[in-house]
Amino acid sequence: MKKFTFILAISFFLQPSPQPAPEEVDISSPEGWGMSYMSAASLNLSDSFPTPLAFGDYTFTGEISTIPKLNREQQKIGFGGFKYEDLNKSPLFGRGKLKIGFYWDSILELSYTPPLEIKGAKPKNLWGIALAKSIISNDSINLGVRYYRLAGNAIADVTCSKDTVNEPLYTAGNPSGCISVSKDRIDLGHQGFEILLENNQTNTNIRPYVSLASTKIDSSVRIDAELELSREVAYVKTSGTLSTLSFGLNYQLSDDWQLNLGTSFTPLDVNRPSPAGGDDDFWNVKLGFSWNPR
Repeated sequence: MKKFTFILAISFFLQPSPQPAPEEVDISSPEGWGMSYMSAASLNLSDSFPTPLAFGDYTFTGEISTIPKLNREQQKIGFGGFKYEDLNKSPLFGRGKLKIGFYWDSILELSYTPPLEIKGAKPKNLWGIALAKSIISNDSINLGVRYYRLAGNAIADVTCSKDTVNEPLYTAGNPSGCISVSKDRIDLGHQGFEILLENNQTNTNIRPYVSLASTKIDSSVRIDAELELSREVAYVKTSGTLSTLSFGLNYQLSDDWQLNLGTSFTPLDVNRPSPAGGDDDFWNVKLGFSWNPR
């Protein structure tokens, strides 16, 4: 009986802490805007028009895209826009892609972002999948469609960054009393639909395209910060739809290699308690190389 009681007591103390009740915020609130901004940086968008591949043929692509730097006022997204959070982590987002010729002249695409830590931020199990197909092709234009999903999250010291912890407690640089870097987790999962248009009258080595994407995000952030007098644990969620306009071109370097250049613009609304300056919309530049072994 004593042994059973001991095991019961140990199991009680070792069980995981309960998930805090989620706080739902509007997508245009400062917190919702912050989650939308990070989601926009990770959107699983196309890097080229879905030109059909023979069934089983494949292409490898490596891609990096920029993440604009925010000013300090823009980073005040905590407590309805009054508390500073360190959102300026990695200036780049990268992923690897594998495109495979699939049924009905479609292209199946798998993507992965490696778990490399940069400035206190680290992707975790960030996988993507997409299915694309050209549906209209004539002498003037090519029209294609693409469905995409992304699953996974990122761990970052947003609430209590390394720089914040190094500041004296309860000063302007550390007003909350952070004593160690936080382990905040943002869910970057999303799904969407993309329409692509390619000019079919240009030089065959240079292929420009334009796309319009609609993305449904259901994002959340779990805050886990160790403070001097307590431990801050919170769970904030938002949801909504993002629209993204992209332009790009693909340049055939050789029979096997292709250069991919592009830019994407995602308008974002935010209601702040006071003007922050800077650009609240998300805009990036993308660079990639594709290898198609023949």
